[in-house]
Amino acid sequence: MRFSFVVALLALAPLALQAQDSSNSQGTRTIVRYGFTDGAVEIDVRPGALVSIAGAQGDSAATVTVRASNARAWTDSTRRVIRRAAPRKRSVVILQRSMIAEASDSGASVSLIRRAETDSTTFQLYFTTRSGGGFPLALERREADLFFAAMRRAVAIALPARASKVKGKP
Repeated sequence: MRFSFVVALLALAPLALQAQDSSNSQGTRTIVRYGFTDGAVEIDVRPGALVSIAGAQGDSAATVTVRASNARAWTDSTRRVIRRAAPRKRSVVILQRSMIAEASDSGASVSLIRRAETDSTTFQLYFTTRSGGGFPLALERREADLFFAAMRRAVAIALPARASKVKGKP
């Protein structure tokens, strides 16, 4: 049963993601499309140094478009959250949340939620839609690492390194 759900999700998720953002796609470059265990994620780079993160799970889909400079800061700080060690005390549970929202006051955002105990750590991407709804997308540690590696690639493409200035004699 679960296998048929994953196959259906992988077949329908690209259509849902394309339908979610039918705006002008000229100049858009798709960095990655992942079909994770719990849903699908697509990361695009758009003209004007924008990074678009789209997620789909079941019949829910959301797209969040952020500035590449904001995406860089969020990616760097959130990767540190992912790599932190689990607590040593058995009775301690650590909950951490890292969120990035669209620059406009649209209400769309993506959050990474980490729950760490001594014996397990779980991750979840939570997409908040412009209409105020939202949906969670559970990730394994490997999937979280893949997602943030793709985000780093997207930021590197959206914000190309400045050419180093060579000082020379005129």
